[in-house]
Amino acid sequence: MACIKSAQRAALTALAPEAPYLAAGTMSGAVDMLFSASANIEIFGLDFQSDSPDLPLLASAPSADRFNRLSWSRPGATDGGSFSLGLLAGGLSDGSVAVWNPLSMISSEGKAEDAMVARLEKHTGPVCGLEFSELTPNRLASGADEGELCIWDLKNPSEPVVFPPLKSVGSSAQAEISYLTWNPKFQHILATASSNGMTVVWDLRSQKPLTSFSDSNRRNCSVLQWNPDLSTQLIVASDDDNSPSLRVWDVRKTISPVREFVGHSKGVIAMSWCPYDSSFLLTCSKDNRTICWDTVSGEIMSELPASSNGNFDIHWYRKIPGVVAASSFDVKIGLYNLEFSGLYAAGESAIGAPARPRAPAPKWLKCPTGASFGFGGKLVSFHQVAPTQGTQVATSEVSLLGHFPVAYCVGTLGWNF
Repeated sequence: MACIKSAQRAALTALAPEAPYLAAGTMSGAVDMLFSASANIEIFGLDFQSDSPDLPLLASAPSADRFNRLSWSRPGATDGGSFSLGLLAGGLSDGSVAVWNPLSMISSEGKAEDAMVARLEKHTGPVCGLEFSELTPNRLASGADEGELCIWDLKNPSEPVVFPPLKSVGSSAQAEISYLTWNPKFQHILATASSNGMTVVWDLRSQKPLTSFSDSNRRNCSVLQWNPDLSTQLIVASDDDNSPSLRVWDVRKTISPVREFVGHSKGVIAMSWCPYDSSFLLTCSKDNRTICWDTVSGEIMSELPASSNGNFDIHWYRKIPGVVAASSFDVKIGLYNLEFSGLYAAGESAIGAPARPRAPAPKWLKCPTGASFGFGGKLVSFHQVAPTQGTQVATSEVSLLGHFPVAYCVGTLGWNF
């Protein structure tokens, strides 16, 4: 899989949900070739029509400290039209959360240094958990030391409102929060992972944990992700080299994991579940491999090109299905097209390597609508129907103009389309 675009940065990334931009924040603990101690937040343009392999830098601003996490909200987080690109938030090593207006950063009318709209200071340790809600984009969750979780309302970024901090207590108490993520189906549900191996699912309506669980070894939880389609399932990974497998949990029954994915030889440090097709999952590990999993079969579908030091951050690009952004310890941010990666088995070269069976086509390649003529001028068409209330699965509707039997029409659809 060839790299489409790249930039020489040791930085965490966040992709704009509805615009062709990529944000990069200098990673905490990263060392570049010049041993620089500076920290910056930058925005690059994503122009795939250009033949240049380099990502063009559109804006740059200094940061008070380096980044542990970066998140970009959907538009609609604020009332004003001056935030049409949403908000960009960074969890810093000094315990604060810095919030920028990306539109102001890339605007030629103002200075990028003046684009910071808020500085949120509630945490005492490095902010390693940070994410905007997809369903309520004005809400930002942040987590740091001692299991403290804060929910911020940024509808008016210049006057941020923080809800009372949430904190687990008793035997289910968390240590430092290493990752957090919002449920994709329910806006009041949030999950956090902790360095002491405890995963907590929070109910913001009752302001307390809904459930908590850990495996038998209480291994460190480095990252977790909700299943985009099944709202009660999430996957948890550890950066412990002695237990690098991925465990899928169902929050309705947390006695044991539903299943495990085994393939990495060292701890997992980053993960991203495809928002377009839940059968695709990307993971980065300390074994320098970045794997794309088939979550249905549990098999490895493909890999990103191996680097000498591996990747530490990975994201799917929402505007173009199949495109992913990866940050490596080789001081490089790269964009890759996953659709060109599944021709040969993982780890084998294209020259002389035996072809592997092709994986099922991803959902974004399936035809959402179509039509076909039958004998006698009859016409059959199909199109998708939105999910009904209480269901999460979209269905297809078949329309027939003519008098042929339905069974014949279905056969014609399957053969012609």
